[in-house]
Amino acid sequence: MSLPRPHAHPGARPTSRPRAQWVDTAKGISILLVVLLHTSLWLRQADMDRIPAFSALNTAFEDLRMPLFFAMSGLFAAKWLAAGWGDFLRTKASLLVWVFLLWQIPVIAYRIIGGSLLPGMVHTDLGTQLETWAWSPLRANAELWFLWALVLFLLAGRLLQRVPTGWVIGSAAVLSVVWSGLVWPGATGLEGGELRHLVGTGLFQAPAYFLFFIAAARGSSQVRDGVARVPQTVWAGVAIGWFVAFAWLGLLGDQRDQPGVVFLGQVCGVLGGIALAVTLQRVRPVARALAFLGRHTLEVYLSHTTIVVALTCTLYLTGSPLLAAPWAAWTVVAVALTAIGLGLLLGRLARGTWLLETPAFLRRRPVSPAATGVLTPSDHQDSAVPVVRP
Repeated sequence: MSLPRPHAHPGARPTSRPRAQWVDTAKGISILLVVLLHTSLWLRQADMDRIPAFSALNTAFEDLRMPLFFAMSGLFAAKWLAAGWGDFLRTKASLLVWVFLLWQIPVIAYRIIGGSLLPGMVHTDLGTQLETWAWSPLRANAELWFLWALVLFLLAGRLLQRVPTGWVIGSAAVLSVVWSGLVWPGATGLEGGELRHLVGTGLFQAPAYFLFFIAAARGSSQVRDGVARVPQTVWAGVAIGWFVAFAWLGLLGDQRDQPGVVFLGQVCGVLGGIALAVTLQRVRPVARALAFLGRHTLEVYLSHTTIVVALTCTLYLTGSPLLAAPWAAWTVVAVALTAIGLGLLLGRLARGTWLLETPAFLRRRPVSPAATGVLTPSDHQDSAVPVVRP
């Protein structure tokens, strides 16, 4: 199946194809790793005993977690790069902007409350947080920066639609190499923490990940078809090889300050994540659970940090022994799974409300059902890239 031509009519209706479960499984893996990372970091703010195993885990999966998340989002974004501007702005873009701004409210709350209660957090006031929220469209911070980056990537993908794919992917690869290999290590004269504070988390992180989003979006059908053609035994070998080389042995770990090394690790991380997702299809209960999570990443992504901070404050204020060894590792897992479960429950209760959908008054004109969608659609059919005959 070929990619849409640049002059494809914006009103073209997408064809349908069966939804590949490995894609949802890959997204489930990504969001699970994100929740585990944030849980371990926030529990550290409550003086939880350091857990070397989780530090090693977070480091090992650093090159898989966000690159894979953006790549899988790119696969689902292909139809939005070809849709009409009106439908795109009233549905996809308006949804992402709406939930990004709306869910800053609990972020403000947990930063104020957590800053007052947890010893590891910096105390902040309402005025400071409101100022941060006001600047968030230009300077995204906190954990919701992914949504900000996704809007930026979608706009960039649409504006570059007439540029040949080779030029787009090649330029994005150069940007990723330069950003992760020079900007992150401090070649600009600013250390990573200083630059992040200056430009915000979104702009600090996003340029290194644009390649994975746009490559998956431009080659959505080719990626899915290519993955389907490779035998599962081969993917199992790739998954084992990636885990042994990068997660266990830490291949290239001592060379990460060299230009191109982080980029290479991220490319391998995406391949390893896809291989793991495909291989897990053999373990049906695990694959189904992760795929279910992958189909509901929006509600979990929006809510999990607020839930984690609330649970962390409760454990700290009650003087819970679960923050100390030997329970600390199990506490991270329990809090992360609780946050995921409550996030899914919240998504179920809030379905059809403005908590997870754009209010009708912001959409102005009604749009066709084919144009509606969210960050992680939960329908059983996936829209492939529209194919338009000249």
